[in-house]
Amino acid sequence: MKLRLVLKTLTNKSKEVIIKFNVAPSKHLGLVNFINLALNQNNPITFTFEKISKTGEQEESKIQGTFKFEGKDEKQLKEMENEAQETDKIKKKQKQKKKSK
Repeated sequence: MKLRLVLKTLTNKSKEVIIKFNVAPSKHLGLVNFINLALNQNNPITFTFEKISKTGEQEESKIQGTFKFEGKDEKQLKEMENEAQETDKIKKKQKQKKKSK
């Protein structure tokens, strides 16, 4: 399964602008759990950026936003969560096989 974060906005002339970020398979379950937590708790999410220099120094960006998730289809959300959990189980089994060799 592939998972992609899609951000959309509109220009002043109502033209849609989209940017897509692939989510690594190792992060699928964490992202799905985060989304479910935000949906169930009905709490706002803060969106920020971190700038990390080559020396490892971290600085939080001055850009920030707050939003809430809305669920489209409860059944679809559950399927997505189940797929992420299955992928995670498969990866754990593969790691165990590699360690035992």
